[in-house]
Amino acid sequence: MLVLALAVGACKAPALGAPSIVGIGDVRVATIRFIPSTDAGSGLAAGGLTYVLAKVELTNDTPRDFTPDVGRFFLTAAAGRRYQGTDSGSSVFVGVSNSHRMLKQGDMRDYTVGFRTADPVITGTISYEP
Repeated sequence: MLVLALAVGACKAPALGAPSIVGIGDVRVATIRFIPSTDAGSGLAAGGLTYVLAKVELTNDTPRDFTPDVGRFFLTAAAGRRYQGTDSGSSVFVGVSNSHRMLKQGDMRDYTVGFRTADPVITGTISYEP
């Protein structure tokens, strides 16, 4: 009985892997979804595109109020490649509605931001650049 108790006590659930995309600076990533798209890629050859749809929380740590712009969110991939955020231009954004109100100093707000990439398993960081 003692051996069984020690064996059960020594077993732990495996730790979950680190998230593939995290926020830096004033950005905290709440959720990430990878959505394959049939949108045409750039260039001559047709390629598969993936939208990284991220729900993020932006905190205004600046000394002034400002109106955030989704286009100022950037996904920086592990290889240093950067993707600019968007919330329109594809059917993956149906139902997405972000606030266009002033974000007061010290306040935080949620945004849904998409990044269009050819890499279906991208990793990296999301930042906001005012």
